[in-house]
Amino acid sequence: MTAELDHGTDAYVTLHGLQHHYLRWGDPQGDPVLLMHGLMNNARYWEQIARNLRPDYTVYAPDLRGHGESEHAPGGYLVWAFMMDLAALVRELDLEAFDLVAHSIGSRIAMAYARDHSHRLKHLVLADMGPEMAEQGARGIRKSTGEARATPGFPTEDEALAHFAQQYPGQGREFLERQLTSSLQLDEASGNLVFRFDPRINDATGRAALVEIPFLWESLEHIKCPVLVVRGEKSKVLSKDIAEEMVRRLPNGRSVEIAGAGHQIPLHQPEAFTRVVKEFLAS
Repeated sequence: MTAELDHGTDAYVTLHGLQHHYLRWGDPQGDPVLLMHGLMNNARYWEQIARNLRPDYTVYAPDLRGHGESEHAPGGYLVWAFMMDLAALVRELDLEAFDLVAHSIGSRIAMAYARDHSHRLKHLVLADMGPEMAEQGARGIRKSTGEARATPGFPTEDEALAHFAQQYPGQGREFLERQLTSSLQLDEASGNLVFRFDPRINDATGRAALVEIPFLWESLEHIKCPVLVVRGEKSKVLSKDIAEEMVRRLPNGRSVEIAGAGHQIPLHQPEAFTRVVKEFLAS
């Protein structure tokens, strides 16, 4: 089932018994690119990048389980559950060969997927996240998830917009309004606008996720497709040392640093990010 929107095509699909939402831009017959967002974000995080890629590609951006308009998951939020969702979506979309671009926690999911499915991947882009996080960045993400879980909601749209303006500095009102719509829903009991994401997504960065680290480091050695590791110059999440070790372990990896960007590279430097992604996908 789909519904046409000015900012991509909304679509819904059932994967492992859960309804998932995704967006599509571009000609359905174009070369496919799949975009994976990070923790507490959603498919609309990618709007600027998707519009930049749309003339040359068919762009898909899913809401991860427990995020955006995708259903919450009783099975939890470790990387293997997300990876199985991705594999099921690829089968549902009938993508025999495609490019995968991932950011933040999406990169961890992409590493897990590529370990056993790199024969399907033409190129893989891992933006500002490795198998493990720099400690300062990990503390920051845990703090953000904790604060979001503790937020009782926003009594008014203006207060919600102010929150997103702080989260995404430099973004215009149109972007912020779409983030509001895709990230929040009305809680009828309190009358507040509350986050759609499942509070249990803290599993993705909590103690339970520590078991993923050795698996993801080892996974890099099995990824056969070309891989580009993208780091924000000011990132506190992906250190230079971790990025260099990722490239060392990847059979066909390279890295690039985006000047002036922090962790949120697609928002901080969308044109520079698009440029390096397009150049890599064309290689």
